Amino acid sequence: MKKFQFLAFGVLAISAVVFCSCPPAPEPGPDHIVQNPSVKKAINESGIEINEGDTPPALAGNYLTNGGVVDASYLFNDLIGESINTEFDLYNQTTSGKISFQENVEEISVSGIGGYITGENGKFTIYGESKQSGSEAGLPDDLSINVVILMSGTKLSNGDLSPVKGISIITKVNTSNKSYGDVKTLEGNWWMWNADFDLQTGLKSSKISSENGKTGQSMQGIMRNVFEKITKSE
Repeated sequence: MKKFQFLAFGVLAISAVVFCSCPPAPEPGPDHIVQNPSVKKAINESGIEINEGDTPPALAGNYLTNGGVVDASYLFNDLIGESINTEFDLYNQTTSGKISFQENVEEISVSGIGGYITGENGKFTIYGESKQSGSEAGLPDDLSINVVILMSGTKLSNGDLSPVKGISIITKVNTSNKSYGDVKTLEGNWWMWNADFDLQTGLKSSKISSENGKTGQSMQGIMRNVFEKITKSE
């Protein structure tokens, strides 16, 4: 058996006697994400703040991010120190608490996730869940992983978001390939990052460079680093 190396979102009831129009079942919200046992555990271990409330700030816009991975569960300790520099879009925010987000790296959209948003008094938390599979995620075709992403921060008066703290949590792993070993050990593991989100108001390049002049890592790129290690043996 291989041993892994780990690195690095209307019902109508009819009876014979009476017709009763019932309200639709409520859509799942952020609670169904944070109540996941793996997510609850990661929140407790990481200490990430969850900003509750029904009046989050309006965040739609295009941002350049600058930050890095600052903490991780034991299996992902090697990710600590990885830089994050990417172009990030927040859009489709609604008054009912929904929002979508997407990363753009070198003019390629590499991640688009529909999620939820809560908060008040300028503070917010974004919740998303994404199923990662196939070569685009750096995975073989017979392996899929569910990842929950939480992002909490504050909107500043100039439109920037700072500081923003985010966490990615692996909540489910599925495979039919027994040669990968016990992939379930991945479930519940996480990595956390801090970053500044600078609101862009004009033309800019979508190729982001870090302060040392090197091309920065994307959040999705860090996920790929993790996934690429899953099926490699020591």
